[in-house]
Amino acid sequence: MSDKIVLALGGGGVKGIAHLGAVECLLENNYEIDGIAGTSAGGMFGAPLAAKVPPREILDVVADFMKSPSFKRASSDAASLIGTTGIETALAKFIEGKIINELPIKFCVTAVSLKTGQEVIIREGNVMEAVLATIAIPGVFPTRGEHLLVDGGVLDPVPVEPARALNPSVPIIAVALHTKPDDFSPEQFGYPAPDQFSGAIFDRLTRNRIGTSLMNMNIGVELGSYRLTELNLEVSKPDVIIRPIVGHYSALQKVDPIELFNEGYRAMQDQLPALVNSLSFLRSVIRIAKYSTAKPE
Repeated sequence: MSDKIVLALGGGGVKGIAHLGAVECLLENNYEIDGIAGTSAGGMFGAPLAAKVPPREILDVVADFMKSPSFKRASSDAASLIGTTGIETALAKFIEGKIINELPIKFCVTAVSLKTGQEVIIREGNVMEAVLATIAIPGVFPTRGEHLLVDGGVLDPVPVEPARALNPSVPIIAVALHTKPDDFSPEQFGYPAPDQFSGAIFDRLTRNRIGTSLMNMNIGVELGSYRLTELNLEVSKPDVIIRPIVGHYSALQKVDPIELFNEGYRAMQDQLPALVNSLSFLRSVIRIAKYSTAKPE
C-alpha cells in the first residue's frame, strides 16, 4: 500500500512548472496523493494533477504553449493588462467541464475577494472557473465573478491550512517557489523583454518611466511575497517543505519548461528522507492528535 500525502502547491507563475517535477518524483517513489490545495500557479497545475493527468503529459502541453504563448483578452473580461484565453485553451484538454467534487483526488484552490479583503477557499463548482480565479494576478489578469476574485497568493502564497483540511492525518508537503540562486539580486527582477514573451505585456507598455515604475513595483511584489511565504510557512508548519531553485524567474517569463520540471524533481528527491521521517509512527500520532479536529472553514 502506498503512503498517502497531501500537497500544498504555491504560486509563482511559470515557476509552477516545478510542481510537475515534484509530483513526478513522488509518483515514481510510490506515494499516493490524497489531496491537492493550490494557490495561483499551484492551482493551475494542481487541477490537472487532481484529475490524475500524468505530470509529463501536462509538461508537453506547457512546452507547446511556451512556443507561442497567447494572452489575448476576451470581450467579456474585466479590466486587465492581458487575458487568459490562451491558458484556458491549453487547460481545456484536461479540465474543461470538470467539477471539483468529482475529481479523483481531493482538490481546492484559494482566491482573494477584492470586495471583502478575505481569502476564499473554493472547494466545489467548475474546475476551470476556480483555476481562473486563483491565477487572477491583480491588474494583470481579469478579476472573476461578482466577488471580484483575484490570485490567492495575495494573502497566502502556499496554502498549507487548506491542504491540511483535506486530510489532517497525513503529511503535508508544501512546495514553495521563491528560492533563488545565491548570486541573485532583487534588481534583476522585471517584466520579460519583448523578444522573450511575444510582446504580450510590452505591446501595452513603452520603455519610459511607466515601464520602469512597473518593474520596480514587480521587485517590491516579489520581495513581499518572499517574506509573506516565509512567515506563513513558519506559522502553518507543513511536515515537509520543498524549495525548488526557481525564484529568479519572473511570473510571466518565457522559460525552458524541462529545466523547471527537472529542478522540481531534484528538490523533491532531496527531501524524500524528510518525507519518510514525517511518516514515522511517532510523527503520525502527533499529527493526528494535533490536527484531527481540523475542519474546513
